[in-house]
This record gives sequence, structure tokens and C-alpha cells, in this order.
Amino acid sequence: MLSSRSVPFVQAGLGLLLGAGSLSAQARIIDEGTFIITRTGAPSETESFRIRVDNGTVMATGQLNAGTKRVNSAMTTDSLGTPMDYRVDVRENGASTMSVSAIGRAGRLTARSQLPHGDESTREYPMTIGGSVILEEDLIHQTYFALLSKRGSLQALNLRASHGSAVTVRALGPEPLTIAGRQVTATHYSMQNGGRQREFWVDSAGRILQVEIPSIGLKATREELPR
Repeated sequence: MLSSRSVPFVQAGLGLLLGAGSLSAQARIIDEGTFIITRTGAPSETESFRIRVDNGTVMATGQLNAGTKRVNSAMTTDSLGTPMDYRVDVRENGASTMSVSAIGRAGRLTARSQLPHGDESTREYPMTIGGSVILEEDLIHQTYFALLSKRGSLQALNLRASHGSAVTVRALGPEPLTIAGRQVTATHYSMQNGGRQREFWVDSAGRILQVEIPSIGLKATREELPR
């Protein structure tokens, strides 16, 4: 159940990322890197990503490599993380097993899923500006968008699983964290969706350093610190 209490966010860096500066001149990369992902009883995976801003919109691309599985995604949101355009393609041994495309407008996100053999389905999700984000379980970089609205309560949309759910996000404060053998101080956040938790740590610029989902034994850590 969602907490009715508003949760304060301490994010000095996010204002700098999306506020001052000339975004209209050209797109600016605000984060890029690679996560090393481990899961209980499974080989390690990697996820490479890039996030940039341009004229008040935020664009993210990512590629998950998990053995013979590849997941490629591209998303555009407003400055609060509200989805405007989204595409994801899942391939196994080079063959497409699922693709999803979605367009957000007028308070709704319309998603079209396509499976092998031409099977298609369309679904609409109600959206609130600054209150809805796309967050798929195995695409770690999307965690970044949960902080853009600075709200403690959000609707998280998982389009491949065809469902949306209410989540709460709260800041737990600064903690020491080791990335690539170097110790840094990061802000620890906890995201809760019913009984499932997503713990994540961000640096002073709002960049995701580490994510853990204890219920599935997942831990994702940056290969190296952001530059």
C-alpha cells in the first residue's frame, strides 16, 4: 500500500543536470556506462547505456547482454521522466522474441506489443505528468527516471509484462559504497512495490551507481565510476 506521507528528496545534482545551461544548443550526455549484473544461480550479465538531454527532453538507450539474449531499448521522456516515446526489442540467438513500441500523449501511454508469428496486442495506460515512469525489471539504467519527478509516489509501468503498479520511493541517506575498488559516498534510496523492494544508490549528480533487487537475488554495479 502506498504511504500517504510525502517523502523528501535530497538531490542537489539533479537540478544542475536538467536546469541551468544551454540545452537548446545541442544534446548533452549526462551519464553513460556499463553495469555488471549478477543474479543468484545465473551467469553474469552486462548492460551498457547512455542518457542525454536535449531541449528539455531526456533520451536513454540501453543494451542488455545476457548469454544468448539481447535486449535493446530506446526511451524519450520529458524533464520529469514522463514517457513520450519508448521502444524495446528482445532477441534470443539473433531472432526477435518480442518487441514493444509505445507513444505517450494526452495523459495516456499507448503500447503495442509484437510476438513471433505476427501476434500483436495493444494496451493503454493512464499517465500523470511527473507521476509515471517506465521501469522494467531487467533494464537497470531506467532506475534513473524514478528520481526525476522528485515525488515519493509513482506509477511504474512494465510494458513487456503488461502491467502498471504503484511504488513509493524514499531516501535513506548517505552511505559508503565501493565501485571498481574505490570507495565513494552515495545516497541510498529504497523503492517499494508491495512486498518487492529495489534498493539503489546514486552519486551527487543523480547518476545510478548500484541497484539491488533482493527478492530475485539481483545486484547491478557500475563497471567504473562515472566521469
